[in-house]
Amino acid sequence: MAKARLTSDEIERIVELLTSWRGTLSWELLLERVETLLRRPFTRQGLAKQDNIQIAYQQAKDRIRKQKPTYSEALPEIELMKNTIDSLRAKIAMMEAERGRYEEKFATWLYNARSRGISELDLNRHLPEVDRDWSTKER
Repeated sequence: MAKARLTSDEIERIVELLTSWRGTLSWELLLERVETLLRRPFTRQGLAKQDNIQIAYQQAKDRIRKQKPTYSEALPEIELMKNTIDSLRAKIAMMEAERGRYEEKFATWLYNARSRGISELDLNRHLPEVDRDWSTKER
C-alpha cells in the first residue's frame, strides 16, 4: 500500500517548523516532531525529496552551527525578541533561496520561449474565459 504524500500545506508547516528550530537538529529529531505535528510518520527520504524541506533543513543546520552560545542571563523579553529575529532571518533566507530557484526557472522558460519564436506578447495574453455552465446548455 502506498504511503500518503505530503500536501503543500504540510510542506509549508514543516518548513515553518525548521525556520523556528532551536537547539540540536537531526533528521531523527525532525521526524519525531513532524510525526507529532502531522500525526503520521514519515521517512527521512520522504521529507528530503521535497526541495523546500531539504533547503530549510540545510539552512537550519547552517544557522545552528553559526549561532554563538549565549550564557548571559538576559531578560525573557530580550531572549524572545532574539528568537523572533532569528526566525524572521531564517524565513528571509528561505524566501531568497526560493526566489533564486524561481529566477532560474524563469530564465529556462524565457530561453525556451525565445528559441521557439514565442513573443512576450504571446506569453502575456489573457487566459480564455471558462464557461462553467457548458454542461447545462442545450446542444
